[in-house]
Amino acid sequence: MELKGTPTKSEVIGVVIKKLDLKNDDVFLDVGSGSGAVSKEASKLVDRVIGMDSREKAVELSRENCPDGEFIHGNAAEVISKIDTVDKVFIGGTKNLSEFFPEIMDVISDRGKIIANTARIEKAMEIKDLMEEENLYEETLIIQVSKSYELAGGSAFKAINPVFMVVGKC
Repeated sequence: MELKGTPTKSEVIGVVIKKLDLKNDDVFLDVGSGSGAVSKEASKLVDRVIGMDSREKAVELSRENCPDGEFIHGNAAEVISKIDTVDKVFIGGTKNLSEFFPEIMDVISDRGKIIANTARIEKAMEIKDLMEEENLYEETLIIQVSKSYELAGGSAFKAINPVFMVVGKC
């Protein structure tokens, strides 16, 4: 099943998981779950995974790739408002972020941590501003990964598009 957009690369997922400092009693929320790759890795470390996506195909794919998670199709603001409490949040889908960010603030615990990934610097700055307004902002990273490939009997590297990672902590 093919989805529009770029799936989160495994190398980037590794940084997300480490930065979130997931605990076995955490409730993890994946906004814009896409393929479910981030949820799948988080599910190995946390008590409960809740994912959501506005694309029905993405929810189906997330359920397939992460059978231990609960995945919901719908508008992020509406879905999040029905959740009790979460501890760690990954935002991979930043479309309409300003519309659902207040709902995240309503459900995140006092030990909460949020990471939002985006490919565009303008969106990263928007996320940073939203986190600063809530006194959550911790740091922004640019994750750049290059992968090797064979070239003329040797090795060369091809860069993968960089990812801006904005980190916030309650």
